[in-house]
Amino acid sequence: MIITFLVLTNTGILLFIAFLHYYWAAGGKWRRNTAIPSTIEENKVFHPGKLGTYLVATGLSVFAFLTLSSAGLFSPVVSPSVSLYGNLAIGIIFLLRVVGDVKYIGLFKKIKTTSFARSDTKLYTPLCLIIAAVAFSISFKLHRSL
Repeated sequence: MIITFLVLTNTGILLFIAFLHYYWAAGGKWRRNTAIPSTIEENKVFHPGKLGTYLVATGLSVFAFLTLSSAGLFSPVVSPSVSLYGNLAIGIIFLLRVVGDVKYIGLFKKIKTTSFARSDTKLYTPLCLIIAAVAFSISFKLHRSL
């Protein structure tokens, strides 16, 4: 029962983030200004193009599919070991995002006063920590059931 809750939690979060990236790639503006790391002068560190944003959205969609497969819904197509290692990889990726790059993103960022940095501290990093913890929990539950 708990694994169903964990799977639905991460799948929902990942799908929301994926759709938000699709929205931005299609030209949406909501929260776009606080979604990209910036210098102290509020200059964006990079300018993602539509293709890159679509690729991130697609990757997040694949993560959501892998997470959902952990409930056994796609068992003829996705083996339990793929679900196990897929969730382990998701956990590692999001844990690395929590740690960050030491300058602009994550727990150890040096630049903390920009609008992105404030959003990163209050929302993005904690959300990534939740995704990582849930993905590791799903992997643990799957490992125990194999």
